[in-house]
Amino acid sequence: MARNKVLLWAFALLMVAVLAACGGGNNATNGSTQPTEADAPAVVAGTPETAVDEPAPSVSLRLSVSLTPQELESFQAALDQVTAVHPEWSIELELIPQQGVVEKVSTQLAGNDLPDVFRAQGLLVQQWIRQGAFLDLTPFIEQSGLDMGEFYDGPVAQFRWNGELYGIPDTAAPDVVFYNKDMFDAAGLAYPTDEWTYDDMRDAALLLTLDENGRNATDPDFDPEAIVQWGWNGGLTFFWQRHLVRGFGGDFCANEDCTLMNFTAPETIAAAQWWADLTNQDHATLYDPYGGSQTGVPGDPFISGKAAMGYNGFFAVGQLNDAGNINYDVVQPLLGSDGNRYTPLSTNGYVIAANTEHPDAAWALVQALTEAEFLAETWGKPGHSVPARRAAADSVINPELPLTNQQAIVAAMEYGEVFKPYTSSAFETYGKTAEFFTKMMSGEMPVAEAMAQIEAAANETLAADREQ
Repeated sequence: MARNKVLLWAFALLMVAVLAACGGGNNATNGSTQPTEADAPAVVAGTPETAVDEPAPSVSLRLSVSLTPQELESFQAALDQVTAVHPEWSIELELIPQQGVVEKVSTQLAGNDLPDVFRAQGLLVQQWIRQGAFLDLTPFIEQSGLDMGEFYDGPVAQFRWNGELYGIPDTAAPDVVFYNKDMFDAAGLAYPTDEWTYDDMRDAALLLTLDENGRNATDPDFDPEAIVQWGWNGGLTFFWQRHLVRGFGGDFCANEDCTLMNFTAPETIAAAQWWADLTNQDHATLYDPYGGSQTGVPGDPFISGKAAMGYNGFFAVGQLNDAGNINYDVVQPLLGSDGNRYTPLSTNGYVIAANTEHPDAAWALVQALTEAEFLAETWGKPGHSVPARRAAADSVINPELPLTNQQAIVAAMEYGEVFKPYTSSAFETYGKTAEFFTKMMSGEMPVAEAMAQIEAAANETLAADREQ
C-alpha cells in the first residue's frame, strides 16, 4: 500500500499548501511590548526663523517571506509601491524555501536572529508564539484603531493565544468542491450545485467511478482492481480533514485548540465508517490519494485528471489554469447532516519579532502589507489566495476565468475554520497517526479499532501542548 509514500506526499502537500525549537524573549529591546515613538521621524527644534525639518531617518527592517516564484513577482511589485510611499524604510527581503521554513525559523529563534517582520503559515505559527518569539500586537491594534472585524474570523484564530493576538492574517485558502465538467457530461449527469449533500456526492461518485472497460461502480461486472477514473478525489486520510466528519455530526476536537482529541465518539466512528465504505466497499474514492500507488500519478487525483470531483484549496485554481487541460468549475462545500457547511482554511499572516529594535516601524509595515489594496493587488487579482480582509476578498473573482461560480470561494471564507490542531506537536501527531487512517480506508483495519489507535497516539503526543 506504499504507506511511506502516503506519509511523504500527504506531508509535502500540507506543508506547501492547502500545503509544515527553541525559546525566545517576550519583550522588545526597549523593555516593553507597548507601541513607542522610537521610530517616529525626527524634527530638529529651533526658532521660527531657523527651524528646519530634516529628512526622516532610515529604518532598516528585515522582512521574511516564503513564496512561490509567481507569488514573489506579485509581492515584489506591490512592496515596491509601499517603499516608494515610505522612503524612511530600508527593507531587506529575506526569502525562505517553502520546504525549509520550520528549520530556518527555529534556527533564527535559537540564535536570537529573527527578522523584524515574518510572514508565517498559520498551521506552523503557534509553536513559536508559545515560545515568546513574537510581540503581542494587542496594544498596537488598540492604539492604531485597527478594526479586526474587517478580517474574517477563521484566519485570525490561529494567531491568538491566551486571549492575545500575535499576528495579522493576510490570506486564506478555503477548500471547495471542484468538479470536472467533461467527466460529468460523459456520464450524462447534472453538475453539482451549492445545495449538494454528501449523499448527492456519493450517488454521483458511484456513477463517475469507471474501470478500464468503462463500467461504473454500480455495474455488477465492475472491476475494482482496474479503476481508471474515481468519482471523488480522496477518503478520510488524516486528522486535519476534520470537516469530513463534522458533516456527519462527528468531531475530532475535544477542546478548543484540539490538543485533546476524540476519535471514538459514536457519531465520529459512524462518519469514518461512511468514508471507509465509500473507499473500500464502493471503490469510489482512494485510500492513497496523493502517493500515486493507486492512480500511478503522485499528487492530487483531481488535478491530475484521475478523479471527477473532490475537495481542494483555492490554490488549485492557479494550478488548473496553468495546466489548462481540465474543464472545471466549483461549488461550495457539501451540506452536512445538520444543514451546515464545514471546510478548512489554510492561512498566512504577519508577526513581529519580540526583540525587534523598531516595533513601531515594524507595526506600520504590517499595516501596509495588510491594507485592502495591497492584498487585492498581491494576492486576490493574481489568483494566488483569498485576502483575509473582507474588503479585498472579492478581488479573487475574475470574469475572464471560465468558472461560473467563483462566489463560492468567497462564501466559504465566512464559515471556514483553520486546521486543528495547530500547536507545537501537531506534525509529530500527524506522523504517528497517518498510517492508521490508511489502514482504515483501505479496509486493512476495522474502523473502530483504527480510531481507537489514532486517539491514543494523538492524545499521548499532544499532552505536552495541553500543559502550555
